[in-house]
Amino acid sequence: MKDRKIDFENWNRKELYTHFAHTSAPFWSVTYEEDVTEVYRFAKRNGVSFYHAMIWTVSKAMNSVQAFRYTIREDGIYELSERLPSFTSMKENSEVFQIITSLSLNDSPLDYCKQAAIQAQNQNEFIRYDLESDALIFISCLPWIKVTGLTNEGMTDPADSVPRIAWGRFEEKNGKYLLGMNLEVNHRLIDGIHIAQFHDAFQKIAQSLNPEMI
Repeated sequence: MKDRKIDFENWNRKELYTHFAHTSAPFWSVTYEEDVTEVYRFAKRNGVSFYHAMIWTVSKAMNSVQAFRYTIREDGIYELSERLPSFTSMKENSEVFQIITSLSLNDSPLDYCKQAAIQAQNQNEFIRYDLESDALIFISCLPWIKVTGLTNEGMTDPADSVPRIAWGRFEEKNGKYLLGMNLEVNHRLIDGIHIAQFHDAFQKIAQSLNPEMI
């Protein structure tokens, strides 16, 4: 499926978009607690990285919500066919992180986790600038601390439409694995209801992570 240009004059977000277009910094963020129990169990059961399993689940959930696939370009608003994850990664015994941009996001979480691990291990440069685009999801993780709030580096372009998502160390509570998850988005395109839709989609996809899927 190709990216689809939105008919702005007949778009149901026209008034909302126009309202927030008058603000110089139309970005907002929310941090909330997410249940990642099934993602953790999937990763442990299959011997793959919990981080990579989270990236796949988050990306699939985000792509399932139409609003998260909107992007602002010079000639108008587009609905992307897909957003790909671009995530921070750190090699063992290093304190310098890299940015790994996924080459694909297939339907198998196990295959994705294996491919992401290989790509992260083989990449030597800090970032692949040739893979940068407006069709990404910027993903980061602070596995050392519990995240209760977070800000990203300065977002100075009001048309910046790339969602930012980050999370911290998970905690076990009554048999559940919970972590603080932060989302930063452009209010021209995304409202609170869309964050709720993302959360619901994340839980639905996480619950589907069972042996029959792999």
